[in-house]
Amino acid sequence: MIDRYKNLPLFEWTPTCRLITFPPGKQLGKIRETAQRWLGHRSSKQADAYAIQVDDDLQDRFSQLGILPIERQRLSEEFWNAVRAEIARQRPSSRPGGSAA
Repeated sequence: MIDRYKNLPLFEWTPTCRLITFPPGKQLGKIRETAQRWLGHRSSKQADAYAIQVDDDLQDRFSQLGILPIERQRLSEEFWNAVRAEIARQRPSSRPGGSAA
């Protein structure tokens, strides 16, 4: 009776390996550094060029890790949402009471 079940496809199946990365939206050091550098640029054109460079680096890293494009997009959006929140937090004008607070 056991021999009958030996060659079932279930026992020959091996699941595909899936890489799980640490979410970039939780990398606080990278988020703070990106926000600080973005705020340090003198013009919006320079800041936008820096953001493109950072995003290209993120996409390259995701590609090297073999992350699917749809997952890359989700991880990138999560990272940039966190960067935007940090930029708002670091801007002096966004603090209650003005820059003196």
